[in-house]
Formats: sequence, C-alpha cells, structure tokens
Amino acid sequence: MQQPAPRPRLVPARPLPPYAYVPGAGLPHPVNDPGGHLHEVDGQVGRNPAEGCDRDENWDYALDLFNHGFAWEAHEAWEGFWHTLGRTTADAAVVRGLIHLAAACVKIREGRPNGVARHARRARELLADSLAKAGDGSVLGIAPRSIETVLRELEGYVPACWHTASAPVVSVLDAVLERAAGSESPAPRPR
Repeated sequence: MQQPAPRPRLVPARPLPPYAYVPGAGLPHPVNDPGGHLHEVDGQVGRNPAEGCDRDENWDYALDLFNHGFAWEAHEAWEGFWHTLGRTTADAAVVRGLIHLAAACVKIREGRPNGVARHARRARELLADSLAKAGDGSVLGIAPRSIETVLRELEGYVPACWHTASAPVVSVLDAVLERAAGSESPAPRPR
C-alpha cells in the first residue's frame, strides 16, 4: 500500500495535538479531563474570539486541524469564530457549516453513518448560498471548490469495514479545505 503524500500545513510552527478526540473512544476529553491536550491551556484556538477572528493564524490553524484529522478540535476552534460572528450573520452560517463538516468527520470516526449523512446535509444547507455567490472566489478565505469537494466526499460516504475511533489520529477524508487563491486575510471578521 502506498503512503499518501503529506498534507501541507498553513501554520507549520504550531504543533498539532497528540491525538484527535473521538467521544467514547477512551482518550481523555481535551478540555474537561486533566489529561486532555487542551486542559487549562491559555489561548485555545477559538476560545478567545475577541482576538481569534483578527488573527489569520487561528483561522488557518483551524483549517490545519480539519485537514490533518483533528475534526473535534477543528469543530471547537470554529465554534469560537461562530460565537464572535454573532451566530446569526451570513458569515456565522458559513462557520456553522464548517462545524457540521467537522462533526460529520467525527461521526465517521465513531462509526455512525446516519450522523455523517445528517451533518453533511446540514453543512450543505448552511454553505449553499455562500458557495453559489462565491463562484471561483472565496468563502471566508477558503476555496469554494475545496468546500464542494469535501461536501461531495461526505455525501458519498460509505461505511468502511474498519473502525477508526481507537487510532490516535486518522484523516478520514481524501479532500482538504484549501485557502482561496489570493486570499490575503482568510479570517472572518466580526460585524
């Protein structure tokens, strides 16, 4: 079996967590458990939204988390941006769509195909308007074609015969979210 090519990092100086959290898989809860990789960590991604939306590094790091198999952690990071954006704005709907993409990936790790389908469907609903308006441009600094590719892969998900929850990190998708060409500032700005 051939090893896949390494995925590029947007923020290579920032280390990825030691494991990707999957509820019920036996690894410590990242925030609540004293053994968790985010327990009592200051400046958690997405946990300080007053600063997080203004820093491209936090947005890019959330993309790194998603693209490298840390779906639960990406979900948490994007949730901070969602709160900062007021939860009901058009940009917040996009972030909520990304949260659902990450939740679908967690459901793959949990071996729950109905959850994958439900979250993929909701992500499509939340992202549809922004994808239609963006064309070849940008959706909060992300290439729309890459969002579409992730959505299609999740919508076509077929349960595998192996269970991934016990592995420390698994990239469950072939597709990745990519920054849009010429995107100077991918981070969403609060209104």
